[in-house]
This record gives sequence, structure tokens and C-alpha cells, in this order.
Amino acid sequence: MGLLPQKGVLWALLDRRLAKFGLTISEEKSRIIAFGRNACQQSRKQDKKCATFDFLGFTHFCDKARNGYFKVGHETSSKKFRQKMKEMTQWLKGIRNRVKREVWWRILGQKLVGHYQYYGMSGNMRGIRNFHYHTVRLAFKWINRRSQKKSYNWLQFNRFLSFNPLPKPKIYHFTYTLFNRRGCVPEEPDEGKPQVRFCEGALSNLEANTPSGGGL
Repeated sequence: MGLLPQKGVLWALLDRRLAKFGLTISEEKSRIIAFGRNACQQSRKQDKKCATFDFLGFTHFCDKARNGYFKVGHETSSKKFRQKMKEMTQWLKGIRNRVKREVWWRILGQKLVGHYQYYGMSGNMRGIRNFHYHTVRLAFKWINRRSQKKSYNWLQFNRFLSFNPLPKPKIYHFTYTLFNRRGCVPEEPDEGKPQVRFCEGALSNLEANTPSGGGL
């Protein structure tokens, strides 16, 4: 975003702003990077990779829409994915012999839906499909360790899944607009009403519509 030369000023302003709410910046976990269309173009000219950053469980990166315009891409961060799979493994291992299969299978479905509702953002279908795929494999593994005798082979397990399906991955958050304005184009027009919008020039529009005496 062209902020690196002014990073000292930006850091001071941000620190002052957060201090009003009793908050501080963790310097070990925070950094200022050049991010955006222009920064990415400069990086490519220098044969470097475009900068990315992790925030709230997502890796955010520079991407292109179907028509070639710039957009911010989002995918589940690898660190958070490993953490979620580890948590799922521990839960399946602990629950499988504590309650009946019908009970914990229903809870497993609820856990999947909860994951989709958080990580189901436009452009992250591969991430939530990956989570679904590995969860099914973990369920197969631990459902066969309830006793010394193997409960299912894959053919039997797939038949069980056909009668007791787990929720399929679904996008819940549509982050690309349905209108074409200043380079914003529909990225996934048939998947529902957008809730959050990213487009170049959004900051200038926000500044223009923000009262001079107020703050965000």
C-alpha cells in the first residue's frame, strides 16, 4: 500500500489510537508490509513473491478476479488448519467410547457446520473441502478403534455415510461484489447476497463518507 516509508508514523498513530481503548500492539506479532496491487506489481518486477499476512485464522494474499482485476484473496492459514485437525483428532479419540455413535456423529456434523460458517469465505472452498476430507478420514480411523475388531472397511463406511451423511462444505460469506464499479466485478454471482465488499478505492470512498468529527 506504499506505507513502508512512513511505517514509523503509521505505527505511532496506530499505537496512539489503540491506547484510547486501553490496548497495545504486540511488536512480536505485528509487522507493517507493502500490500496491494501496486506493491505486488513491484515485487514481481523484482522477481519476489507478493507479501501475505495471517489474520483471524486466514492467510490474506494478492489475487486476481476472473476478469484480471486485483482482489484480496483469503484462505485458511496452514497453522490454523493444523491446529483444527489436531483438535478434531483429540475430540474423536476421546468421544468415540464415551457416548453412542449416533450421538457423537450428530455432534461431529455440528462441528463441521461451525467450521464452514467461520471459514466458508469466497475463494476458500478448497480449504473447507480439505477440512471435510480429512475429518471423514479421521472419523473412519477412530470409528474402527472402538474395539479390537474392525467395524468398517471403506466400502462399508461409504455405505454408512450414504445413510448418515455429514454436512457438505458450503460458502457462507460472499466477499466479492455483484456490481461493476471501479474495477469491482462479480466473482461468484450465483452463490448468494454479498455481505462484505473489497474493491480498490474503498478507502477513499470511506474517507469521503466519514464525518470530519468522527472516527472509526
